Amino acid sequence: MNTSGTSPEQRPARAELAAISEKDIAEVAAFIGIQSGRSSESVESHLRWFLLENPARREQDPLGFGLRLRDHLVGCILCSPQVFQFNNDQIVLMGSSSFYVDNLHRGQGGRIFLQYCRLGKQWPLFGTSANAEAAALWKAAGATSIPGSECELFGVLRWPPVVEEFAHRRHPNRLLSRLAGSSVSNLAQLIPPLKLKIKITIDGIASDTLQHLTSAEQVNDLSLPALPGKLTAMRDLPYIRWRYFSGRDATAAVFAFRSHERDREILVTVNQRTRGYRGQIKSLNVLDVYPAVSPDDWMRIVGALVNRHGKTIDSIVLRSQDPERQKIFCARGFRRRIFDAPTGWFLDKTKLLPTHDWYPVPADCDALI
Repeated sequence: MNTSGTSPEQRPARAELAAISEKDIAEVAAFIGIQSGRSSESVESHLRWFLLENPARREQDPLGFGLRLRDHLVGCILCSPQVFQFNNDQIVLMGSSSFYVDNLHRGQGGRIFLQYCRLGKQWPLFGTSANAEAAALWKAAGATSIPGSECELFGVLRWPPVVEEFAHRRHPNRLLSRLAGSSVSNLAQLIPPLKLKIKITIDGIASDTLQHLTSAEQVNDLSLPALPGKLTAMRDLPYIRWRYFSGRDATAAVFAFRSHERDREILVTVNQRTRGYRGQIKSLNVLDVYPAVSPDDWMRIVGALVNRHGKTIDSIVLRSQDPERQKIFCARGFRRRIFDAPTGWFLDKTKLLPTHDWYPVPADCDALI
C-alpha cells in the first residue's frame, strides 16, 4: 500500500488490543450493527445466544478480542468453540466469528487476527464465514481451506426474482430490475427447471418423505453413527437443542430422512434466508445432512425438500459439496457460484487434530447461521 502522500496527522491513530468480556457485548453489538447494517438490538440478541448460551463454551474461554481507540471500538473478532468428533476422540476447535474492522483502521486488522491466531497453542482454529480479505489472513497464517468452501450450488425454482437480481447488478435501476424479474419476463421462462429425483405416488405425494422432528430429544433418538470415521461436528443433545430448538431462528427445521440404500435414518436440517438487493429471493439453505450419503440419496433429499418447501421458496442452496456431487447437481440444473476465496479455513500448527480428513457441513460455526 502506497502511503507516501499521507501526513502523520492524516494517519489513523494506533488502536489498542483488548480482550472482550461479557460486559462488552452491548458495545460490540452496536459496532457490528454499524458495520453490517443491522440493528444493534438484533445483533446483541444473536450474540448473547451464539456466544453466551453456546454449550461448548466454558467460563474461562475467551469471547474474543477488540481494537479500541480511546473510548470506542474500531474492530473485533469473536470466539466460538465447537466440539468435533473423530472415532472416539472429542476435540474442541475454537471458531472465529464477526471479524470486523472499521474502514479507517483496516490496516490494523492483521493485529487482531494475529491475536486470535495465538489461541492456536491451546485449540485448533477454524472459521466458516471468511471474505476475501479474511481469507488472505488465514492463508498468510499457514491455514488450510476447508474442502468444499470455495463455492456453493444455487438451484433456482422461480426465476423472476433471480433475473431481477442479475438485471440490478448490471444496471442498478430499481424499476428496470423489477420489470426484468416480473412474471412477464421471457428470459425467466426460457431457462430450464431443476431436474430433481422426486418419486411421486398416484396421489401426487412424494414417496421420498421427510419426517419433521419437533424436539432435540427426537433427534437424539435417531440411530446416527456413534463413531464417525471423519472429523465432524458432535451432534449431541445439548448442541442440537441450542443450535435448532432454542427458538432463535423461526425458519430452522429439522427432519429425519430414511435412506433406501442402507435402511438408515439421516439427519437433515435447513433454514431460510432472503437474498438479493432488496431481499426478493427466498432461499432454503441445507445446513446439515448426517451421516454422509450417496449422490443418489442427496438427490432424493433435495427433491423431498423442494416437494415440502417449493411453494414458499425461490431457490435452494447447497454448500460443502465434493467435486463429484457438484458435477451431478450441476447436470441437473444447479448453478455453481464460486466465491472470491474459500469461506472456510482451519489452522492446526501445533498438530492438535487427530486427522485432517473432514466431513464439514454448513451448520458448522456461523456460515449460514
